[in-house]
Amino acid sequence: MGKTTRRKPPSRIRYEQNHPVVSCRISKADYDLLKQRLGELGISFATFVKNALGVLELKLSDIEGARKEGYNKGYDKAKKDHQLWFTCSVCHKRANIPPNSECHKTISKYLTEHGWRHGDCKPPNA
Repeated sequence: MGKTTRRKPPSRIRYEQNHPVVSCRISKADYDLLKQRLGELGISFATFVKNALGVLELKLSDIEGARKEGYNKGYDKAKKDHQLWFTCSVCHKRANIPPNSECHKTISKYLTEHGWRHGDCKPPNA
């Protein structure tokens, strides 16, 4: 019995006609380098090709700047949302606790010694 081919819907046929596949063979070392560089820039292969053709006007400095800006925004949000802090007993302002600082280690040790745990965790003798 022969293989039956699945019928493509008209929308898929139109898409494939308007978006042909571009393919080439390169060495594994060149492929790995390409993937690494595209990953560092945060762009797809299609964007890279369009830029090389002049269809897109991307400057590497713009891409790097956008990547850094996105990273910094995410870092700042995570820091704001998840950083350890306490209220100062003197001025009553927020005091941030740097990760792995002496203050952080002291708090961690205190909480562990006094049996603090996740809300869902049962005490060892329960």
